[in-house]
Amino acid sequence: MKKTDSKRIVREYHMVQEAGPARIFSLLCPVREYDWIPLWHCELLHTQSGVAELGCVFRTDFGDQWGAETWVVSHYRPDEKIAFVRTGALRTTRYEVILASDRNDPAITHLTWRQEITGLNPEGNKFVVAASADEEFQAMMAALNAMLAHYLATGKSLSLAHAAGKLPEESAG
Repeated sequence: MKKTDSKRIVREYHMVQEAGPARIFSLLCPVREYDWIPLWHCELLHTQSGVAELGCVFRTDFGDQWGAETWVVSHYRPDEKIAFVRTGALRTTRYEVILASDRNDPAITHLTWRQEITGLNPEGNKFVVAASADEEFQAMMAALNAMLAHYLATGKSLSLAHAAGKLPEESAG
């Protein structure tokens, strides 16, 4: 058995939103992300319900160094947690979003976004090492946080002009 030296990074981001978990959870879906992430696009490959569910499969290609990637919903606990396994030619990512009501106010939700990214080959390893700079991830997640907060407050997505440059290729899923 040949062992490869795959590089791995793990990143987390915490946010607090002024909405209950049920309202936010429904937006963590490849179909509903069109509502609040202006630059989001995907190809929905399989879903029984038409939205996110356990086993839902979709593909993204943001024209970045990672290329096309296929996402599978690997964990689905409504209003509490959604997780994805995301795989392409260069990396695989385990991505999860955990939601928890605030103990003092059920209309406030604490979210933990976690990514575990593993290179699949030497080229992927180079990109994983380059992506390990936490500043870019923090900036991307801050933009996502702002988009979600704006949508929750207004029911509308931020304009493309406002969002352009704020959200790199990666998103929630």
